[in-house]
Amino acid sequence: MNANDWTFPPELATPVFPPAAVAPPNVEVAPAGPSAPPNGEREDLGETDHSDSEDDDDENDNVDGDHAGGDDGASDTSTGRRWYPLQEDAPENREPCEDELKYIESRDEHSALDERYWHEDTFTDISDPEINEVERGILDWKIPVFNGTKQKPVPADVMRSPVVRIGGYDWQIKFYPHGVRRSDYPSVYLECITMQSPDFEETEDFERPPLPFLDCVPKIQKRRSVAAQMSVVLYNPSEPRVYNFRTEAHQFHKKSADIGWKYFTTYPRSQIALRHHGMRKPLLTDDKLAFRVYIRVMDDPTGCLWDNSQLNADDITQVTGLRPFTKSHPYVSATLPLLHFSPFRQFVKDLRMPSAFRNYFQTLLFKMFTRRRSPHFGRTGTHLVADAMEVLYRLREVLHRDCADDPKTALKFNELVGEFHPERNNACGSNRLDTKTHPSIQEAVNKHPKLIATPQLLTLELTRQEHDKETRKWKKITNRVEVPDDLEVSGRQYTLFGFVTHCGHLQSCRYNAYVRPHGKGQGWYTYHDGRVTRLTEKQAREKHSGIEAPSDQERAPDDGYDSPHDEFHSPDGEVTYAVMYARHDVSLQPADVQIESWLPEELQDAYALDLADPPNSAIHEWPDNRIPGPPVADPHIVAEAGQAGVRLAAMTERINAAIEAATPEPPTIVDGDGDIVMRNTEAESDYEVPGDIEITGKGIRDWLGRPFYEGEWNKVFYHGTGHLINLNGDEYIGEFRDNEMHGWGKIILASTGDTYEGTWEHDKMHGKGKLIERATGNVFEGSFREGRKHGEFVLRGTVTDEDKSTCQICYDNPISTAFYDCGHVVACRECAAQVDSCPMCRKRVVARLQLYGVTVTAS
Repeated sequence: MNANDWTFPPELATPVFPPAAVAPPNVEVAPAGPSAPPNGEREDLGETDHSDSEDDDDENDNVDGDHAGGDDGASDTSTGRRWYPLQEDAPENREPCEDELKYIESRDEHSALDERYWHEDTFTDISDPEINEVERGILDWKIPVFNGTKQKPVPADVMRSPVVRIGGYDWQIKFYPHGVRRSDYPSVYLECITMQSPDFEETEDFERPPLPFLDCVPKIQKRRSVAAQMSVVLYNPSEPRVYNFRTEAHQFHKKSADIGWKYFTTYPRSQIALRHHGMRKPLLTDDKLAFRVYIRVMDDPTGCLWDNSQLNADDITQVTGLRPFTKSHPYVSATLPLLHFSPFRQFVKDLRMPSAFRNYFQTLLFKMFTRRRSPHFGRTGTHLVADAMEVLYRLREVLHRDCADDPKTALKFNELVGEFHPERNNACGSNRLDTKTHPSIQEAVNKHPKLIATPQLLTLELTRQEHDKETRKWKKITNRVEVPDDLEVSGRQYTLFGFVTHCGHLQSCRYNAYVRPHGKGQGWYTYHDGRVTRLTEKQAREKHSGIEAPSDQERAPDDGYDSPHDEFHSPDGEVTYAVMYARHDVSLQPADVQIESWLPEELQDAYALDLADPPNSAIHEWPDNRIPGPPVADPHIVAEAGQAGVRLAAMTERINAAIEAATPEPPTIVDGDGDIVMRNTEAESDYEVPGDIEITGKGIRDWLGRPFYEGEWNKVFYHGTGHLINLNGDEYIGEFRDNEMHGWGKIILASTGDTYEGTWEHDKMHGKGKLIERATGNVFEGSFREGRKHGEFVLRGTVTDEDKSTCQICYDNPISTAFYDCGHVVACRECAAQVDSCPMCRKRVVARLQLYGVTVTAS
């Protein structure tokens, strides 16, 4: 490129050679990034700027007093910026010495002009049949004069390269040689000129919206965008093996039509003409620089690939056609896929009777239809401690209660989506599929011991937890499960419609919903943590199928998937937990139906009402001990002898096959918009329990991440005889009263392995009982009062207090090591080095602390 190729805008009245487009910088000041290895070794400084670089221009941002030290060699340019000569190497430092040259040649060197290398390094293999390459190309630009001379300084605050067309779009480099806002690091932006043009339309119509629009609401327009990968290389034209580069991928659109780096070079402008260690030459010699940009434009049907923009809710709606919901609450993730199923959506629209079920579903559907947020969007919602399948079960109970006088409505619900009841041929709860033994949905269905009902939308729950009887600890199961596109159940054919994933540790209550409303090959949509994203088949399904366990060894015990501190889990921590299949004889959303008519007058008025003081959080939450976990009955827990043994045997016999339980729905649910979406005043009164309540049902409560219970209950609480495995691993079989251990019972404590058998009052050992210490074998038999030993007792055993000062693992060496971060001190140095989890609390051992000068006794 020669000087005649330079362009300048009309506002530059008196250009000085070489003329250049002038746009003074105006961007935020950021601290200088760390130095990167010389000669183009990769280092991502994390300074990628996804905002429009045109906003970084500042008319008044001229260097007035920026440089201290007088006017040595300085002169004023026509733009008001002072010119300074760039420091250069002494003659003896301009070339590497022999030893340094050997070091340079020993490394893997590449030229900025090596197309094969840069294509392999930049254009990563996506391996997705739905995402294809449109075109790849190169933008070359040589800068003949970078700094100029005192007599002919370069006045440009910004330079622009020639335009090159790749993939149907025009691309250009925008180069700030002085950096942006006194950064002193040259800044570089890659612009999509086509999208910056006023003639480029920002939006277009949705071809197939994932959810129809309402005829009374303006249609949402889809954002136009293009995905591209690029490597921007700034190099020395006389030695292309000396360069600085940045590699990035971005979704370009009207509001984010460029991408750039405020601190592009390894060293500041003042050192750009100096040779640093490991470089054959300085980056700048003879006042010349050159750019080469490798660009690949992709055909991305999702419009979400490499989207680094900070999207708000309205932007997300323009990308996907769906509005986001604030949090990944169980009730949102469980019910959104149902409303994408057009037969069920029509069922909800046709509901007329006043009920909590109708209010909840019609409010949620109205928000989805209008793509509109309420005035309270973003406020804290109810922290619902529940399982997604439990939510569907309770909603079904609400409908059946409200439709007692209209059995046809309840029957229609059952025909559409099933009853979500484990004892009514639905594969959920205690009747879930055994995908741990059979890691394929089809195989698990074929081997299922009970008949499975076949509604129009079939929901199947996978086994994702178990209680380890040896460690007495709940574990999340993350094995890979094959989820086929087509499924046969009881002679009927089904096609995958959606699925729900569980995220993080077992008790996280975080669920994401994935739905494919148009069927195979028509795109997936996921609701997750305040966002909605469109995905390809590969992106949606492969990532969350689970972890392929090694065939020759088990996973490490500290893999973190069941850690209570795994809120910020790895992608493998999100696994498919329930799948939804649509029956073949059911029509999904027709392609030609983009508008539906529905708007109940009372719902419109209620939604438009702006409450003066909306609730910030829920008034009520579901009690933790009302939502159970996986069934692991322990038949060997029986009484040893005497009258207590007879009572326990009779009690165990009473815990038989589950029957329907009259469990109430949650009294109040406040969604992430701050709106109350379900309220039931009758259920609220159920939480005030009188002193003596009759047993109303018995069966199994078994939901993901909740305690397991098998036995009797009243309308709300555990009541009568039952078998409970708490989340901390404690296992109790005995009598309950109003949700408390009360009466006679036996418990095995998970933290110590100790066993207590006797009487209880209000969840505490109270009265006569027997305590057996697992670690010592000692037996304490006597009286207890409010959980403590009290009164007369008989102690039998062989371990003395002196024995308790020895290691509780080997019973040989003295106790000398503390576990971090739980703080328990129970082991010697040798035994502590061999355990990964604390024997007392089962927490992962982060570190081991050696104790000196103290005598420790285990209690």
